[in-house]
Amino acid sequence: MKKSIIKLMPIGGQAENGKSMYCLEIDDNWFIIDAGYRFPEVDKLGVDVIIPNFDYLKDNKDKIKAIFITHGHDDVMGALPYLLQEVNVPIYTTDLTADLIDQLLQRYMRHSHVSYKYKIKRVNMNATIKVAGVEVDFFPITHSIPGSVGLAFLTDYGYIVYSSEFIIDFGAPERFRCNIQKMMEIGKKGVLALLCESSYSKNDGYTSPNHKLTAKIESIFEDASGRIIISSYAQNAFRTQEIAQLAKKYNRKICFYGRDKYDNTNSLMRIAKNKKKPILDIHPACIGDNNDIQKNKDNDKLVVLLSGGPRRIYHDILDIIDGGDDKLKLQDSDTFIVASPVLPGTEKIANRAINELYKTDTHIHVLKNKELQSMHASEEDIKVLIQILNPKYFVPIKGEYQHFIAASDVAKKMNINDDHIAIVDNGEMITFKDGKLQSYRDSITIEDVMIDGLGIGDVGVKVIDDRNQLQNDGVVIIGMTIDGKTREIVANTDVQTRGFIYLKDSENIVKGIMNIAETELESYKNKTEEDIRDVRQNIKDKVNKYIIKETGKRPVILPVIIEL
Repeated sequence: MKKSIIKLMPIGGQAENGKSMYCLEIDDNWFIIDAGYRFPEVDKLGVDVIIPNFDYLKDNKDKIKAIFITHGHDDVMGALPYLLQEVNVPIYTTDLTADLIDQLLQRYMRHSHVSYKYKIKRVNMNATIKVAGVEVDFFPITHSIPGSVGLAFLTDYGYIVYSSEFIIDFGAPERFRCNIQKMMEIGKKGVLALLCESSYSKNDGYTSPNHKLTAKIESIFEDASGRIIISSYAQNAFRTQEIAQLAKKYNRKICFYGRDKYDNTNSLMRIAKNKKKPILDIHPACIGDNNDIQKNKDNDKLVVLLSGGPRRIYHDILDIIDGGDDKLKLQDSDTFIVASPVLPGTEKIANRAINELYKTDTHIHVLKNKELQSMHASEEDIKVLIQILNPKYFVPIKGEYQHFIAASDVAKKMNINDDHIAIVDNGEMITFKDGKLQSYRDSITIEDVMIDGLGIGDVGVKVIDDRNQLQNDGVVIIGMTIDGKTREIVANTDVQTRGFIYLKDSENIVKGIMNIAETELESYKNKTEEDIRDVRQNIKDKVNKYIIKETGKRPVILPVIIEL
C-alpha cells in the first residue's frame, strides 16, 4: 500500500475571527477548504474587508484539484471572487450554498467589470464523492444557515475531518439538522485528525438552547401594541425563521425589509421561489407586503425584519432614525428590538446607532451580546464530536489563541494526549507521515490583503497610517510656484490646513511653515544636481519636525511645487 503524505496549512482563519481558508494536501493532490473574508479592525480606515493572501496557492495552482465550501456565510466563501481569478478549479458545495455563491460571483463580476468562467459542482448533503482519486464524505451539521456541512477526506490512515462551524442540537428544524448517523459511520472507519472549530470553546455546557432567540423576545411580542421592528443579521437564517414563527404565533405578518437587495435574507427569499422544497419554514400567507410598512392602518399586525450585513445594518438604522428612508419612518407606538450583536470592527457605528435609537420615542429593547450566542460549538458540543469521531489527532481551528488553548483542554479531557494536539498558525504546515504527526513544521509568511472598494491589495500599511493621521491630526498643504529655468519663487507661498489648527489663532505656526519651505527652495537654486522630488521630501521632513515641536501633532504634510 502506498504510504500517504498528508499536509495541512491554514491560509487564514487562525488567531482571528473569520477569513477561514485551509489547504489540505493528500499525496500531492491539493484541496482548498473554505475561502472567506473578515472585517477589518477599527483602525483600518476605509478598508472594506480583509482576505487571505493567495501567493502560495498561485505558485502551486497546478496541484490544486478543488475548492470545498462548507456553508453560505461570507467568512467561508466571501473571498471566492478574488481567489477564482488566481486559482480557477471546480467548487464543490451543497445546493443552497451553490446558489449563494453563484449570486456572489455574478454580482462581483458585474460591479467590477471583470469576467471569468467558474464551475460549481452541486453535492448532496450526505454524499460520498471522489475528487482526484480521494474519497470525500459530506455530512450535514447544525449551523445558522441551511445546507451547512462538515467534510471528511479519506486517507490510507483514516479520515481528515473538517468540522466547519456547528452545534449539537437534536431538536433543530429539518433543514438545520445534523446527521449523527453519518458522523458515526465516519468515526467507525477511523479518523486520523479532527480539525475542530474553537471560537466558543471557552463556554461551558452546550451552546443549545442559548443560541435561540425566541425565549428572549417572546414577552416583547406579547406586550407590543404597535408595529414591531427587529434588526437581525441576514446570514443568520435560523434566527430569521424564529422571528417569522413568532410573527405567525401572534397573528402578525412579517415584512422582509433588507435594504441591501444582495443581503442573505433577500437572496434566500429569491432562491426559495425557484425551489420545490422550502428553504425556511415560512408559509407565503405569513409574509407581508413591504408597501404596507408606510401605512398607518393595521400597523399592529406587522413585524418588520430589518436585515443586513454587520456594518450595513447599523448604517440603515441611523438612516431610518434620520428620516432618510422613504418607506420606514419610526413611530411612537413602534417597538424596536436590536437583535444584531456588536461584532469586532463594528463597535463604533453600532454604539452610535443604539445611542440615537434611545433618543427616539419608540420602545427600545437592545439584546446584549451575551444574550445572542451564535451557533458555534461550546465545550460539550466539542466533546460530543470527539466522542463520535474518536480522532487520533486534534487540531483546533477557527478562533483566537485563547480559544485554541481552551479547545485543547477539552480534547485532553476526552483522553487525547498533549502530543496528539497541534495548534497551528496561518502559514504553518503540519505533516502526517505514515499516519504519524511529524515534529517539524514548514512555514511561510502570509500577510493580510486589504480590499478597498474595487482595489485589491493596493492599500498597504502606509496608506492606513496616512488615513489615521488625517483622522487624528488633519492635513497641511503647502503651495509654491517657481520659475522652471531660474528656480526663483515667482508667487506668494500659500499654506492651507484642514483638521489641523485654526489659522487665525496660529499665524506664527503658518509663518514658520512658510519660512521653512521658502528657505528650502532658496537652497534648491544653487543645487543643480538635486531633483525637485528631493526638495519636496526635505520640506516635508523639516516641516514635520517643526510642527511636532510646536504642537505635538502629526498632520499629513503635502508640499505642492508648481514649475512654470
